[in-house]
Amino acid sequence: MALAAISFLFQVSFLAGRPSVSIAVESLLVIGILIASYKQGSRLKNTFRASFLFFKKHIALLVLSFIPIFYAGIKSFFAPQESLDVLAYHLPRVFLFQAENTVLLDSVCKMHTAIFPVGADILPHLFLRFQTEIGVSFFSFLAYISIVLGNYCLSRKYLSERGSLAVCLVIASLPQLFLQSWIAKNNIFTASAAVFCLLAVARLLDKPISQNLFLVLLGLMFGLSSKTTFLAFALPFSIVFGLSVFRKYGLRIWVHEIRRNWSWWLIGLIPLLVLSQLWLFIHNHVIWGSWSGPPAFVEFHKNQDGLLGGLANLVRFSFQFIDFLNITNVLAQELLNLSPVETLQFIYDSVFEPIFGDAALQSQRPFSMIWRVHQTHGGFGPLGLLIVIPSILASMRTRPSFTRNLALTLISFLLIFCLSSAWSLYKIRMLVVFFGCSGPCIANSFSRLARSKKQESFLVLGTSLASILLLFYVVSYNQDLRLLNSYYPWRWTLQESYWVQSNWGRDRLYSPNQFYGDERLQTLADFFPEGSRVGFFTQNETRLHYYFMHIPQVEFKGICMDDVQQRADPVEKFATLEEAISKISTPLDYVLCVGEECQTPGPRLRERFQFERNQEVTTIFEVLPSQ
Repeated sequence: MALAAISFLFQVSFLAGRPSVSIAVESLLVIGILIASYKQGSRLKNTFRASFLFFKKHIALLVLSFIPIFYAGIKSFFAPQESLDVLAYHLPRVFLFQAENTVLLDSVCKMHTAIFPVGADILPHLFLRFQTEIGVSFFSFLAYISIVLGNYCLSRKYLSERGSLAVCLVIASLPQLFLQSWIAKNNIFTASAAVFCLLAVARLLDKPISQNLFLVLLGLMFGLSSKTTFLAFALPFSIVFGLSVFRKYGLRIWVHEIRRNWSWWLIGLIPLLVLSQLWLFIHNHVIWGSWSGPPAFVEFHKNQDGLLGGLANLVRFSFQFIDFLNITNVLAQELLNLSPVETLQFIYDSVFEPIFGDAALQSQRPFSMIWRVHQTHGGFGPLGLLIVIPSILASMRTRPSFTRNLALTLISFLLIFCLSSAWSLYKIRMLVVFFGCSGPCIANSFSRLARSKKQESFLVLGTSLASILLLFYVVSYNQDLRLLNSYYPWRWTLQESYWVQSNWGRDRLYSPNQFYGDERLQTLADFFPEGSRVGFFTQNETRLHYYFMHIPQVEFKGICMDDVQQRADPVEKFATLEEAISKISTPLDYVLCVGEECQTPGPRLRERFQFERNQEVTTIFEVLPSQ
């Protein structure tokens, strides 16, 4: 709920064109929280006392699991972002919000910075407004913690403390979910919102009052404001749990509740409407031709092959769900001369590829099996396959009704996603909702499997230790900022890790310098005078965050090779950069250019620098005065 409140505050302040006002409101909220905490001192003491007793009772498991999770929190706060999506448009769009004092970006050149929901992406504004990237992904870590604790709360209905802790650790150790805890992307917020909805609807089923209904709607709207794929969860959730609420209480009680609290609901509509992103979808339709972006872009990401494409996607994801981690593949190759990954790839290519072909493939890129600990395409690990999926399937046919409804909702989410979306290797990270909300189903399965205290102890201890091992494995071998360089202990060294090489995170230019293979950012920061107006023309994969973050003394302005007033219709592109610059109302001093267009700059642009190392060629032009 705190994440939704901060997002709402930032969205309102930007929509009003006064983002600086939010600081005053934030200060008042902090003071209010401190006062409320002081007044609730006795309750807080009881909470701390209960937490201490819980920690003391399960000290071994909690200490062991705390180490990797605490490291993830440190990493989310201090480590730089390595994800291409984050560096290319998630964080750059926040800089653009700040530069334009609005979230309605109708004159940007890259649609990715304008068309997507802003609910999760706007959260790093808390730190970026002070020109620091430290802390930008800490909200992702908080979302991760909310998912883990939310599953514990939901599991307590079916299991003991120790059993619920085991379920909690299973969820926490799912590699793809854990990896998302330090990435400033929006996927993990959809899972956090979904868990919040489950907690709220559980309260609603127990106590049918307006406040609980509002919390359900708030969770749904925050999920939608994070990512439009949340609709695949919101639709079946609303139908399945809505029917349960209706069967239990009928319709009359809700009409009475709304009438009795009509003024409260009138105020509550404001955050619901803001978080719904209705204003953004209308803006997208006017500017880009469709509520979710340019029609061609929307079609590119959709499954165009109907049921065949949906079935193909389901089979491909099922193969991706088989994830026993790269260490298993390496050991199998060395000990048995057999690669499980290559075997699975052979099965798919031999059996399923002739049936499905390129159905629902995005960019016609073929299906490939990869077992890597990486946030773009990493799977959900062995426990996702052996515990989560069987528990969801089993809960569809067993009582209680809550877990059965949850299982139906999650299966429906998976099927809707497979039917609606084109497949790519990276889409698996969007399925964190499916796995991250499965705690009650796991708890229900555990309660049925453990028929005695001995069986329960064995089940709980086994899954807990396996989960803790997975947590340590992920933090040690994740590909973003790897700690260990080998699976063999005698080869372990920290000297090549990011932390040592960057002087424990103090050198914020280490990662971009490694990526580019040169020190272009420092060179440009020293070259551009204070207050320079720098136009930028870049590719979709250009890591704009590096430039916005490390060259703070300039005013950046996007250069578009098409007319921004005709975005909804195909238009001709400008022939040269100089022609594109002539359409910008603000006069420019320099141009930062990436791409083929840099080869035809025009006579008014004089080249000053060209950086050609490693990933991309970047050219800096000086804009000469008009003759």
